[in-house]
Amino acid sequence: MSREPPLSIPYMQLDIFEHSRDVVLRNAVIDALRLRDAGACAHAIAALAAEYGADPLLPAFGLLSEKLHTLLPTPLAREAAIALVQETRSAVTAAAHAVFGNSAQAWLAPVWTELAAAIAPYPFQPDDEELHAAALLLRAGRWTEAVASIEGIASWRRQPAPLAWMIEARSRCADFAAIWPLLAELAWMAPRRAQALASRLALPELDRLLRGFDAEFEGEGAAEDFAWFPAWVLIADRRHAAGLRLVQDGAHTRPETCARIVLGLLALERQGRHGELVEGRRKLREAHPVLFARYMQDR
Repeated sequence: MSREPPLSIPYMQLDIFEHSRDVVLRNAVIDALRLRDAGACAHAIAALAAEYGADPLLPAFGLLSEKLHTLLPTPLAREAAIALVQETRSAVTAAAHAVFGNSAQAWLAPVWTELAAAIAPYPFQPDDEELHAAALLLRAGRWTEAVASIEGIASWRRQPAPLAWMIEARSRCADFAAIWPLLAELAWMAPRRAQALASRLALPELDRLLRGFDAEFEGEGAAEDFAWFPAWVLIADRRHAAGLRLVQDGAHTRPETCARIVLGLLALERQGRHGELVEGRRKLREAHPVLFARYMQDR
């Protein structure tokens, strides 16, 4: 039987050793970044650059290392804050994902928290939503602190951005029932935003309802169709009626009016008030014939 020449194995071992050297140096940088050790990180980057100046991760390492050396003043000047938020959302986040992969969010959390502290005095401005501490605390996963920050916004429940933030923050600490009234209000106020938010909250009960709504509801094929979601939920699953009784009055749009008609119908059914029930059904038929037909399926 033929054998490989004896020298081939040592040469292969040397190739493997030579190839792994850059991995060792790269891992040293990653370890220092993970420990947030600015001095060790700078030293490890210098060592990697000296031997592998073309390493593709060097730019990302350099950018993340800068974040370990940067101390933000509090409060932070507005123009500087705008630039830092934009940089962190784009370049810094991309660098963190390149270095840490699925663990990037955990590494970025202190960066977002520090930025949130630096802009804590800033008032909420609808035309510049991201320049508020609550938005950054959500990115950092600091749910309780985000709730407190949102509660400091005047009329937060009447504005799409802080209302959406509150829904997200509370959803991370509770179940669907805790955010259902707020989600209904957001659906009537800003249906596109509500739909996008609902789809990423990853709440089992909400996901079940969303699948049913997508499969059953015949709207106009527009994102604004989500405004009818609260009314459809009441018809599809009356168990959620109690939560919807906690909603605040909105702008009295057709979708909101329709949901309140359904809510009234469910109460009348329990009370056996036939005359009022007939009148309520007439109003629902006029408000939305498709939802009326869905409502009558189970009657």
